[in-house]
Amino acid sequence: MKCMNCGGTHDVTDFYQGEDYIILCGNCRQKLAMGQLGKVGRPSMGTTKKVSLTLSEDDWNWFDEQAKGNRSQFVRYLIGQEQSPEGRWSNYASLGYAILAGKELGYTDEQITDLVRAINSNFDMKTVDEAKKIYTDSLY
Repeated sequence: MKCMNCGGTHDVTDFYQGEDYIILCGNCRQKLAMGQLGKVGRPSMGTTKKVSLTLSEDDWNWFDEQAKGNRSQFVRYLIGQEQSPEGRWSNYASLGYAILAGKELGYTDEQITDLVRAINSNFDMKTVDEAKKIYTDSLY
């Protein structure tokens, strides 16, 4: 391991300072303790604001399982997913694709209506994971 401050390899250890993962040698740890090292860790990502979030116990268990010990990073990931075009997926988008496909295949308005209603009713009958498995296990 190399010291992230000076690059040295003598008496190097790693530790967490808050959420920052730090790797420092003995000399740099002493400088850090005396306030002589300056800012250590990753550069600032932006403005920090405190947020209070109320969830059910089941939701908190799921959240913590997904976050794998780093809630802040997981929230940033979720925000990034929502801001990406692929992350804005919805049932309405799925139905829009079905309508486009039906038109491309020459379906009548009545056939497209039946298709959309059938798909829409299945949203309530199967989870996303179940629907994904049905697709991946199919010949299509």
